[in-house]
Amino acid sequence: MTMASPSLSPNHPLLAELASLRQQLGQYQKSSHQSASQAQAIRHELMAVKDANRALRARQSALENELEVLRKNPAPVPIPPSSTALTELSLAHRRLSAKLDLTEAALGSTQLELAASKQEIQRLVRDRDADLRALNEVRRVELEKEEALEWERGERRRVEEQKKLCDLALKEYSALVHSLNPYAVPPPTPRSPSPNILQSPPDLSSPTSASVDSPPVTPHSSADSISNLLIGQRGVRQLCNDFSSTLFAKEKELQTVQLRVDELEQTVTTLREQLNAETALRVTAQEDRAKALRDDGSAAKVVERYMIFTQKTHATIHLHLDNLRVRSAATQASLRSELNEIRQRFQDEVKRTDQLRVALDEMGEGFSRESAGRRREIGLRLSLLAEEEKRERKLEAWLDRVRKMRDGAEGAVIEPDMLETLLDEGVDAVSEPSASKQVKKKRSWRGLMSGKGKQKAIPLTQDTAVDNSVARVLLAEELAQTLNADLQKETERRLQLENERVEWLARQATNGIAPDAHGEHGEEGGIVFSLEEDVEALRKNSEEGIDLLSPTSTEPPLRTPSPLPDPSPLIDHLKELFDPLTSQFTPLQLDLHSLSHSLSSIRSSLPSASSSSPVSPTRPLFGDKKSTKLKLALRPSPFSDPVLLNILDSIHEVIEDARVDVEIALADQERVYRGFEALLGVEKSGAIQGKNVLSDAKEYLEEQEAKGTMYKLQKRVEDTEADITMIKTQLHRLEGMEVAEEDLSETDEEGERRSRSVWSTLHYRTVTPTIPKPFPLLQSSFLSDQSGQSDNDPRRRGTGLFSGMGSVGRSFSSTIVGAPRRVGGLASGLAGRSNVSTANPSPETRPEELPLVDDVE
Repeated sequence: MTMASPSLSPNHPLLAELASLRQQLGQYQKSSHQSASQAQAIRHELMAVKDANRALRARQSALENELEVLRKNPAPVPIPPSSTALTELSLAHRRLSAKLDLTEAALGSTQLELAASKQEIQRLVRDRDADLRALNEVRRVELEKEEALEWERGERRRVEEQKKLCDLALKEYSALVHSLNPYAVPPPTPRSPSPNILQSPPDLSSPTSASVDSPPVTPHSSADSISNLLIGQRGVRQLCNDFSSTLFAKEKELQTVQLRVDELEQTVTTLREQLNAETALRVTAQEDRAKALRDDGSAAKVVERYMIFTQKTHATIHLHLDNLRVRSAATQASLRSELNEIRQRFQDEVKRTDQLRVALDEMGEGFSRESAGRRREIGLRLSLLAEEEKRERKLEAWLDRVRKMRDGAEGAVIEPDMLETLLDEGVDAVSEPSASKQVKKKRSWRGLMSGKGKQKAIPLTQDTAVDNSVARVLLAEELAQTLNADLQKETERRLQLENERVEWLARQATNGIAPDAHGEHGEEGGIVFSLEEDVEALRKNSEEGIDLLSPTSTEPPLRTPSPLPDPSPLIDHLKELFDPLTSQFTPLQLDLHSLSHSLSSIRSSLPSASSSSPVSPTRPLFGDKKSTKLKLALRPSPFSDPVLLNILDSIHEVIEDARVDVEIALADQERVYRGFEALLGVEKSGAIQGKNVLSDAKEYLEEQEAKGTMYKLQKRVEDTEADITMIKTQLHRLEGMEVAEEDLSETDEEGERRSRSVWSTLHYRTVTPTIPKPFPLLQSSFLSDQSGQSDNDPRRRGTGLFSGMGSVGRSFSSTIVGAPRRVGGLASGLAGRSNVSTANPSPETRPEELPLVDDVE
């Protein structure tokens, strides 16, 4: 007998407790699954950390070995800041000197133009004053002439009145004579004036003169009186005419002479003022010349200090390079071992990437199958919604038909057949299409009558049905889109997490794991990284089908790299402007390097009797070339001639000066370019316009081209190359034949005789050969025997107290011979030309004996 299990009601507390326990159990299972996943991830991380610690220990041991090597070879002493400050000050002094030269030249030309303009203005002012004075004088003369004419007119009227009175008196007198003696004849008119009348003409205007009506004082005859009156009249008229013409002629001559005197005085005054101005200009020119000489002296001292500083810097740099070469060997060995370890890690990561790619493909297939199942589920749901909507439309159509029939009957009773047919159609509209067709329709629609009252509670209208159908379609579409979006997000999230995990593992393997210190080639100190092997390995891997760069071709990028800022077109244009000028220095550097190598080869081909070359401190020892001929020669061989050694030293210094000039020009060019680039960077703030900066850059480039710096440097390189070629030709000519030197000698003022060398007969472009003259009084006694040679050895070095004086005058020079010149040019450097005997160190001077900066000062 089986006992019936008691049935529990749905609201029983035990069922609620069981449901709660079932829910908690599900949560615990989910938490345990998450904890297991986290524990597995932590276990992997712990293994990676252990590997990283093991690699760090190996890396530590390798670094300890490298540190021991570095301690055995300490780093070179850094250059003190004073030398850097000296370099900066020297460069700044050169730039300021060049700017000062340009300013002084512009100021001098402006002053000359201003002085010429002032002199011209003064001359024009003086000419204007002279013209005004001449014009005033002419006006005064004209006024005087007018006054003279007025006076002459008045005198003429007065004389005419007197003449009229005389004529009237003569007429009355002739009438009186005719009345007394009708037969009297007037005397003839005398052809020459009477001397008495000419010497003392009568003054008719004076009150003491005799009146016409008064009788004569002395008794005269009538004929004589008439004749004397006529003669006096003509004489007075002639005297007036002669006096007027003579007076006018004298006045004109006097005016001409006065004008000439004024012109000469004006010319003398102008010449005196010009003489004073020229004297002042001459004094100013002498002062400028003295100032220029002082500036040249100071510039020469700066050049000497800079060249000595350059020598010390070069020696320090070579020492640093030797020390760093030893240190870099140990560093390269450790880096090589690290590279090998990284390669091994890289291969491991490639294999791990392949495994992850396979797992990712499987996971993608699972996601695709899951998405296909969800799409089928969504399709089924949409088909069910479509069928339900179709039934609703049929039911709505059936209800509309029933409503129309009921409204059309207007209380009439519907026939049973029509009612049965109508009910069957309603059953078809409500029932599913897959229902059995054998169900009796009469019973099926009767079952619906019982629920008729319930359906009346929710009346169906056309608007409500349309809204419900549209809402269901929209809901289904939104559900499908939501499911697809959730699936896509979940896929992307899982892919991103997997990629981040792979990237984290790769980063830990690359950065946190050090190579083994005792790896391959770990003990070799001179190993250099072989890029060809890496490229070959990458090529082989790519041929085998291993994609080293992209672990998964379908993975989306982890993060979008931030776009780099586009370079400004103004900066590109500025770079295009400066590139041609900068590229011109590369051939010069190559030519100078080849010339230095040629000079080193010439020195290496000389016999061992020559002095040590300053070109290379690690020069190989000279061979005993042609030692037999040297022993048999009566005179020193041309190969060991001190003049040749002096010439080679001088050419070496010319090459070094040119190289320093090129480097300084490049440094100045880079500084100017960075300055313009910085101005273009500031242009974004609106303080400066880029067009103005580019125009300034073009003006600067045009100014550099106008200065001809490149032409000067190229000319120096060509001259040096020509001199080296000439020396090589002479050496080849002397190697195959015996040189029969004539006993050419010259006597100086002190009576000493010096033999002329075969090398002094050549015509050099950059140097002037000089025969070094010993200074026995200036040599130090305690330094003369340091070389271990006898006193009679002509090749003994001069290590006297002033043996380094020859290097004091070193300077940047395009040619060696000539007087010192002014400092000028932005990129040509401090230039000063001096003689080889003072501009170059003596061939008997050691490099370590050159004076220091403090000694020069």
